Amino acid sequence: MKFSQLAEKLDQKQIEDFEHAAVWKPAVMRGLGWREASLDPSSVQSAIELLSVYARAFLKEMLRAFAALPSEEEKLLQAVRKNTAMSGAECRIGLSELKEAGIVFSVRKVWGERICFIPAECFVLWQQALWPLRLEALTEQQQECLMNGQIRPFRRPLGKQLLSGFAALAKSGMELTSKGVLHKKTVARLAQAVDLEEALLQPFGLNWLHKEHYPLKAAFVLEAGTAFGLLRTEQDALKWNEDRLSHWLSKGEADRENDLLEWCMGLLLPAGGSHAHNGAALTALQADIWYSGREIEAWSGELEAAAATPHDASLTQSKPSPCWLGLFYNFGWMEVVDCESIDLRPEMFFRWKGVLGKGPGREVLQQQAEESFRHISVQPNGELIADPACPFSIRWELELLAELITDERIAVYRMEQQTVALALENGRTRHSIRTFLESASGGEPLPAAFEALLEVWCGRACRSWFAEVVLLRCDNEQMAAILDNHPGAATMLTAKLGNTDYIVSKAHVSELRRLLQQAGYPPRKGVLIEEEEQGGYPSVIRFFPDKGVQQTEQGSKTAAYVYEAFPLQHFELEVQDASSRMPLLQTDRIPAIWTKQLRAYHHSTRKELIEQALAWQTPVQLRMRQELNEFVPEKLEQKDGAWAVVGLLRSTEEKQQIRLTPDMWDEMRLVIPGRGELI
Repeated sequence: MKFSQLAEKLDQKQIEDFEHAAVWKPAVMRGLGWREASLDPSSVQSAIELLSVYARAFLKEMLRAFAALPSEEEKLLQAVRKNTAMSGAECRIGLSELKEAGIVFSVRKVWGERICFIPAECFVLWQQALWPLRLEALTEQQQECLMNGQIRPFRRPLGKQLLSGFAALAKSGMELTSKGVLHKKTVARLAQAVDLEEALLQPFGLNWLHKEHYPLKAAFVLEAGTAFGLLRTEQDALKWNEDRLSHWLSKGEADRENDLLEWCMGLLLPAGGSHAHNGAALTALQADIWYSGREIEAWSGELEAAAATPHDASLTQSKPSPCWLGLFYNFGWMEVVDCESIDLRPEMFFRWKGVLGKGPGREVLQQQAEESFRHISVQPNGELIADPACPFSIRWELELLAELITDERIAVYRMEQQTVALALENGRTRHSIRTFLESASGGEPLPAAFEALLEVWCGRACRSWFAEVVLLRCDNEQMAAILDNHPGAATMLTAKLGNTDYIVSKAHVSELRRLLQQAGYPPRKGVLIEEEEQGGYPSVIRFFPDKGVQQTEQGSKTAAYVYEAFPLQHFELEVQDASSRMPLLQTDRIPAIWTKQLRAYHHSTRKELIEQALAWQTPVQLRMRQELNEFVPEKLEQKDGAWAVVGLLRSTEEKQQIRLTPDMWDEMRLVIPGRGELI
């Protein structure tokens, strides 16, 4: 469940309860609410220091073992208890604290199963705070290897890839077949317009709508369009939400790419198994600095190996590991260099591009885009050259009017008779095309040779067309004369065919029927067909102030094309506060001395203390050979009148169970978690 979906399910009282938790006190003092603090790296970092020892240990093991995967609560408690030195009661105290602070959440399924999770956006921050990825600068040998390596071909940022995909969708037609899917040619052109390699998405095991019709790459593009509210389904066609599309195109490049990064992480992290640590950690690295791929592998290998649990083993072993570096490179966010190192092993170096707003030159480029009025250069042969800072709203129109030739540092488009004809067919006019090109060129007049070409192209295309109309027939000329002389009906007759037939627009059928009924000449009954909505390219750019597009964040929702790995938003969200935390242990039912001080007891009393610790799932303190140890009992063994206890001795580095008989310790006491004792 995404953080935004989660926040919508909470009322103000629940949010205020979260903000009262001690971990968010520094954030609240800085004027941040729970929503802002949960997505603020510095607030998350300070919250870690304020978590209790139980909550911090629980959260760290939960993320290490399950990453961004939701988990059944009992399995989660068992896994944390197994892989840490905490007792069952300490685990439950830690989980309760995390829930009360709005860090961990749970939903309840219809049959009562409780699922715990951390939103993917929050997982990234907690992961980076708990396991910060600090990579060393490249050595001289590595730098030499980097200089001699082979840089991978240029990849456009994901936003530009989607722009081409959306434009291909608009140009190919958005009608749906009887099965509710786009036509094959449209799907093929949509997939062809995007550089993304589908093989890089396959290891995530994504499931998507209409698998037999849509390749994963096409479904991914359509999902992006619906996730940002740009596309919606209406009856037998996809439709653009022009307000939302205009808003998306008007964003700065860094903001748009960061939104896409956040969306991708929310979609892919839960599907990435334990490898989600790798993807989350990479996003914290600084841009424009080269790093070694081997160091990433070394860092993530140990962490992912420690995360192997029966719960997620099938998710990480049944398919290849997701390659986050390859994916980020394919999304145009990274540069990658392949080379052969000194030990003759393949080596890879990478760095984030400044396109996400982390680089030193992005602010200057954005300022240039805002201050410049000339974004394209129109060539006499119909080529359109767009500068690097060209706004997306202008690039969108270029995509619709011309064919993209190259799109690296500078984008080059080519207008031809075919592209102009398609634009005219979809609502553009010679005047609107000319006005757009002049405005995008900073007001400079168009080259005379290009003006002549545009005149020819527009003068030949769309000069004739087929229209679907209604034929109105009269049984004789007398009835036709009545229609001709009726003041209201005559204005709705488009054309007369012969002596008794008329062409009528579909939109006028209903009104004509009413007028004839009132005049005493009711027509035959028939099926009324409403006039179909005129199709065409969406208009997101205007040159007239009175026709501006209202930009809004709201858009209609539609069915997902790519399904979430673990959809939780349909289940009942449970919010825990202090009134519903784990009940206090009933210490009044046992002798007070059992918890207050270490004492030597008879073997039978020692057994009672161990049984009580097992019932409460709490540790006991043992003095063994003058050394003080904490022991977490797991089970009691009895045979032939003798007994022993099996559990975990916290003083040992290895988390291995040992077997103790009552004569192996001198003194003991029960430890009550939450009373200040350290584990």
